Amino acid sequence: MNSPPEPAETPEPAPKPKKKVSAQRRIVSWIFIAILLGIVLFEWRAKSSQANTVQSMETAMAEAGDRAEFPFTELQEFKQGNPSEEVDESGAILRKHHYRWNGIFKTYDLRVLVDEHDMVVSFDTLKEGDTVGGIRRILKKNLQALKDKQMKLMEQSSGNAKPAVTEKN
Repeated sequence: MNSPPEPAETPEPAPKPKKKVSAQRRIVSWIFIAILLGIVLFEWRAKSSQANTVQSMETAMAEAGDRAEFPFTELQEFKQGNPSEEVDESGAILRKHHYRWNGIFKTYDLRVLVDEHDMVVSFDTLKEGDTVGGIRRILKKNLQALKDKQMKLMEQSSGNAKPAVTEKN
């Protein structure tokens, strides 16, 4: 049997030398990676601070039981991060605290209603709205109009009603 002779081991081609990446290109790449990492970290910090604060508030409300209120000072203790705070005291009974954690791409909100006894009554994570956690506030300017309307209704009902006892002369 004639078989073709096995070729002698052929030498493998020599590996091509790798091109060296310039130091400038490497520096620019690492700076870009560092900037991206900073952006992601900043956004994550804002989101996690808001989420942890909301979770602590939900726990405090659950521990309050039937009252479903807890002291406003507790919120100040477990509030995380450095949110901006806007206080709206235009409510007749309830004041609204609006906290904002600013990320680069998104703002994370927390709105809290506090009563006259500095107890947190309700909260939500919406940006805007007339109600906070389903509770509508009566504004101070609307309270006087509401009182005036009730007084007029009372006067009208007492003026239209017949006196129960009539006097005879």
